[in-house]
Amino acid sequence: MINVFIDREYELDFLEKKYASGKAELVIIYGRRGIGKTEMIREFIRGKKAYYFFVTMEDDKTLLKNFLMILGPPYDKLSIEDLGTFFEILGDLASRERLVCIFDEFQRLMNVYKGALSVIQRVWDEKLRATKIFLILVGSAVSVFERIGKSYESPIYGRRTGMLEIDELDYWASRMFFPRYDEESRLFAYSVLGGVPLYLSLFSDSKTVEENIKDQILSRGAPLYDEPEILLLQETRDPTTYMSILKAIAAGYMRFSEISDASGVEKNKLSKYLSVLIDRLKLVTRETPLMERRGSIYKIRNNFIRFWLKYVLPYKSLLELGEIEGVLKRIIKDKPRIISQVFESVVRQFLLRINNTELNGVPIKFDMIGKWWRKETEIDLVAVNKEEEIVYFIECKYTNKPVSRRTLINLIKKSEEFAWKKNTRKNIYIIFSKKGFTFEPEENVLLIDLNRMIKISEEKIRIRVKNKS
Repeated sequence: MINVFIDREYELDFLEKKYASGKAELVIIYGRRGIGKTEMIREFIRGKKAYYFFVTMEDDKTLLKNFLMILGPPYDKLSIEDLGTFFEILGDLASRERLVCIFDEFQRLMNVYKGALSVIQRVWDEKLRATKIFLILVGSAVSVFERIGKSYESPIYGRRTGMLEIDELDYWASRMFFPRYDEESRLFAYSVLGGVPLYLSLFSDSKTVEENIKDQILSRGAPLYDEPEILLLQETRDPTTYMSILKAIAAGYMRFSEISDASGVEKNKLSKYLSVLIDRLKLVTRETPLMERRGSIYKIRNNFIRFWLKYVLPYKSLLELGEIEGVLKRIIKDKPRIISQVFESVVRQFLLRINNTELNGVPIKFDMIGKWWRKETEIDLVAVNKEEEIVYFIECKYTNKPVSRRTLINLIKKSEEFAWKKNTRKNIYIIFSKKGFTFEPEENVLLIDLNRMIKISEEKIRIRVKNKS
């Protein structure tokens, strides 16, 4: 397991600015389990006066006693009866110096103390807001935290001074978990695991990706063997229905009516389930052609969930009997396709990372980026600079053969169907390839192979990599 902290530049900069204000701050940090919230908090509080309270599933008296023990002498000898008194103690401590107080898995505290938010509201208004406290409420119950942070009905609405949702790492951060892998192995690992730090930390680059898949995913009792099922059990009330929807999307049923038919979920109920999968669990994404309003499709957003639905769930009977090698052979055979499915998103992340810079001397500056399609015509990615009326048409090819000029000709032809500012815009064509090209670049055409993309990323993309110890 890698012993470094990776990325989270934006989130840490946000917290540091809040810390530097010197004023009372109440920040909410949330995201599904395994996403790296706690590690980020630990990185942030290095060298700072801080108390970290992990909320266990215990009764109220035990929790208060544990909290006082964390404060140490003389508070560990006190006996208090209510949560409000404890927050008043924190206020006393923070009246003298800048003090960070973190409550991790705060939703559990809300379960034990039904009026916990109202208590915080009262003490905040009466005392805390006049101190130097930096109060951070952390949790994995996404819907709960969005409700307490964004709803007008929440007792702390109008009092919170910041709110961060922690999402998956992109490829350019995830690849740093595997410094000893070559780039194809890094891409393969990311295609299997996605950007969830918990999952990435389970793979060791002292083993091959295939060995890691066998040990960490395919073997009974392995950490990721039942992970999607456990996730749905913990995060939803109807895991069977959610699994049916995920299976339908993974099988290629991407339109609303198709998903309804394939999953057996009635259309008038499907929207609610999809909303949870998209907004709360971040497992599904809804895509509409760029700059269009119709034609939405649904895709599995999380690489690991897609991989598990394809290569674990259908073969559970075999895997339960220990027949791992046969399943592993299927995965190895499909390796190029598994990576190619993710290559487009890797390119998109690359372009987002280098936006507002230059690529091979060509300015890259866009306001929006996304996939575009109409009927039988599909373009992998289109990026638009509205102010300067520039459109970047992007093709992504992860094959073992160099890309021929035919790909460029086809891309130019397809771009003619993209209607926005068709007669006045400037078109720039970018082709990304695994193995290079059989032709040379020309005006307004960029050709970027994998090696070149990696070299550019190392020059332009700054990723925080810091030892935890």
